[in-house]
Amino acid sequence: MTENLLFKKIYGSVAAANIGSAMGAAVEWVSVPGGGWKAVEDKLGWVEGFLPWVQKDRDVRYWNNSPRLHYYEVNMEPGMTEDGAEIRYLLALAIIEKKGRITVDDLAEVWKREIRREDIGRLVNPHIRMHYDRLMCGDYLSRIPPRFIGSMTYWPGLVDAPHMIGPIGIINACDPEQAAYDAQEVSLLIQPPESGGTESSKAIAAATAEAFNPDATVESILDAARNNVSQTTREIIDETLDIARKYPDIKAIREPIRKHFMPTYPYADGVETAAEALALFLITKGDVREGMIGATNLGRDTDCIGGMLGPICGAFKGIDGIPSDWVEQCDKAIRNNPYTMQKIPMKELSLKLYDAVVCHKEGMQCLAGKLDSMINK
Repeated sequence: MTENLLFKKIYGSVAAANIGSAMGAAVEWVSVPGGGWKAVEDKLGWVEGFLPWVQKDRDVRYWNNSPRLHYYEVNMEPGMTEDGAEIRYLLALAIIEKKGRITVDDLAEVWKREIRREDIGRLVNPHIRMHYDRLMCGDYLSRIPPRFIGSMTYWPGLVDAPHMIGPIGIINACDPEQAAYDAQEVSLLIQPPESGGTESSKAIAAATAEAFNPDATVESILDAARNNVSQTTREIIDETLDIARKYPDIKAIREPIRKHFMPTYPYADGVETAAEALALFLITKGDVREGMIGATNLGRDTDCIGGMLGPICGAFKGIDGIPSDWVEQCDKAIRNNPYTMQKIPMKELSLKLYDAVVCHKEGMQCLAGKLDSMINK
């Protein structure tokens, strides 16, 4: 079995993403809307591992002038992931099947095949039904092209695009600029171009890609995120990194972060959440354990913070930097869940992604060889 550094980084990125999603999911609805880190601390104390969690049967309106969405009650054992991990898995499947970089059309085909409409609202977030139905309506002549569907969302800036985006950083390992480009492309399925959801996807994908660089540093990874987004997004990231430098502790930063972002919206959008993930990466220097604990206790959109931070930390430190009992518990919980689309265990999924990265590398080498042959003639 492959156990080289590239594989370890891929496995680390996959595992830490799921761990972050799972740890944060159990406290998310304690924190939002409006509760923040203090509500988590008052109810659960300082959370340092997985907790069981219940998604309650309820209707939610994300914000005004948007449809009411229904969540079904689902009981989750400790270590089980949530909606962002489900669509992240589908993104990984698309890359594995393509054996390389993908387009929004490649991702759409996997969605059409793998998503069960009757299960939307359990693990798959209920708003995905709108994107799914638009994908499936009509025939091949009248159906809405996938790259236009995200522009029709009621929720530009939503967190689901950057939450799913980690595998784009994997297939573009060591190439942050290309990762950002591909992140923008695949995010069109659920977000408008240039929206906060797309911008934050670019930041997380670029940071993840740079984390694969064997010479990467904490600063080079942060710069990869900052250098591949718009000026506005970069300003928000920089404001959040400034808070992290002033309060360089995963407990001390909680209240300054809450004060900084709470006036904008009681939940959190993609840019805020990506910025928070990057701030925790700076504070923890990419340590997976400290980063996931920090994300879980930060408040706001805890599962998405962990799910965005995880692929970066995991790629930076590799699977050896992740507590093995966390990996085992997460795999077990996913395996036992009757509703998840995640049918391939994390290590096996990582091996398949490894093969895709190697195939992509060989394609680039072939192209370089052709260019070399013309240069040398």
